[in-house]
Amino acid sequence: MIMKVELSDSHGNIVKTATIDSDDPDKPLVGLKLEGIVKAIVTMKPSANVVLRGSAGSISESSVDLEATTTPFHIESTETNLSGKINYSLQTVSDGTHYRLKVSNLLPKGSYSGFIRLKTDLPKAPYLLVRVMGVIKGEIAATPETVIIGMLSPGKPVRTGSVSVTRGDGKPFSITGLSYDKSLLSVSRKKVESPNGYVLNIEPKLDGQSPGSVKQAPLTVETNAVPGGKVSVLVLIFNNSGGANTKR
Repeated sequence: MIMKVELSDSHGNIVKTATIDSDDPDKPLVGLKLEGIVKAIVTMKPSANVVLRGSAGSISESSVDLEATTTPFHIESTETNLSGKINYSLQTVSDGTHYRLKVSNLLPKGSYSGFIRLKTDLPKAPYLLVRVMGVIKGEIAATPETVIIGMLSPGKPVRTGSVSVTRGDGKPFSITGLSYDKSLLSVSRKKVESPNGYVLNIEPKLDGQSPGSVKQAPLTVETNAVPGGKVSVLVLIFNNSGGANTKR
């Protein structure tokens, strides 16, 4: 019997185990353990994983250095499943031994996960895979993005809410407008220094809202941070009461 172990995607210290069924009544199961060190044909530094995280305007370009350990190699082509979400370029640092992959974000906001695949002329490593993950916040962020206010339970105080509005790069900015249904909400703002931004205090207006109802009241915050620098918050207003309301 021959046991083969696939190590093409492995490097560093490895441990492989297997269990063999046999017809030996004294030892029906035999355990095998293989330990060793696999030296990568190409090393990827600092890692084969690129993480782009932060606000769109403040995320810096990331790079991965691909270096030959023993055998010279060339990268023949590249492909990605993140077209339109990232930009990348390949630089030759030393032909045949050292290449540098640079990756940057393109999205103004959102999340993604994918890869950049590099085809090589190495028979034992025909493809190198760099995984890319992005968690991109807008230039202006509102936290939380959903606020629940109002009378949540009969006899309980009316619940108010607050939203923190900040800028990703920490630079000063101003709120130039607040858009919301004034028949459902009352919103006031307060400038804060840490983090640099604003706190919006939100109070419900339950008069005219029937008991047991839930209203959606979108709140849009306009700023001068960047052209079109606005953010939206969804406010849910509950009225689970039939009596007098007390604010909390």
